[in-house]
Amino acid sequence: MQKQNGLRGPWGDLPYEPTLYHFLGPFDVYDREETLGVELDTWDMNDPLQRAALIRRDITSQYKELSYRHRHALVAVLAQALQDPAYDFQAILEHDPESTYALPALWDDMADPRAFFADIYRLVLQDWHDDLARAAAEDPSDW
Repeated sequence: MQKQNGLRGPWGDLPYEPTLYHFLGPFDVYDREETLGVELDTWDMNDPLQRAALIRRDITSQYKELSYRHRHALVAVLAQALQDPAYDFQAILEHDPESTYALPALWDDMADPRAFFADIYRLVLQDWHDDLARAAAEDPSDW
């Protein structure tokens, strides 16, 4: 994954090193299985229209704590993964019973995880267009 020069995390002074897991944060149901988990289970992640609506609701309209530079760095990681035809998007969705992070039930059985992440990419490019263009016009070494 690509590391940005000097970009610090939005919540502290550590270097910002985004991963694809950052896109999944709003869907973490650990210790919220009975609330958020139940609600997210009503969404069909194999239906492109429902998937897009959920992405817009929980990703593109959120992340207000991320600056335009953080958004740009995060999208760059996703673009890099999507450019790799062998990238295993399924592995990101796999349930790890030892983790304190959990996605909704059955998300690890999503029919086409690459399509899910491609939808995220397409929608963030649309919805974050101004922020991404602003960051692209800057030299990341100045961050």
